[in-house]
Amino acid sequence: MSLLIKETQLQRIIRKTGRKPIQCKCKLCKQQCHTPCLGTPQDVLRLIEAGYKDRLAATEWYVGILMGVVDMPVPMIQAKQEGDWCTFYKDGLCELHDSGLKPTEGKLSHHSIRIDNFKASKSIAWNVAKEWLNEENAECIEKICEALQ
Repeated sequence: MSLLIKETQLQRIIRKTGRKPIQCKCKLCKQQCHTPCLGTPQDVLRLIEAGYKDRLAATEWYVGILMGVVDMPVPMIQAKQEGDWCTFYKDGLCELHDSGLKPTEGKLSHHSIRIDNFKASKSIAWNVAKEWLNEENAECIEKICEALQ
């Protein structure tokens, strides 16, 4: 009898991007908090279940069109932008930093990612956005939509 071990979304994104979770608190990494980091459907469902529903909003990810990886915006639910910062940015740090609820892009992003070493296929944002298009996540996305009604 063979055992089939299903890869999690985080494991799949780590494999595709080559990035591993990191918790850097340097000035450059904190500057990334001007834009909310993208979460997978499972990330967003965990935020809803933790009581953060009012800090999330429906959005469309257009960056993939500019990157040339997709020909349409990707609909998703993500953390809100509040003023110049992500809704979870408080006192110089992400309030989700140590809670285990930080969205996948934030878990994997680091100041070492620069335009000169960027590859669209290995983009954390693109690999997270693809999860919103993945049919395997339809049930999770349905739960998110029901919870936000």
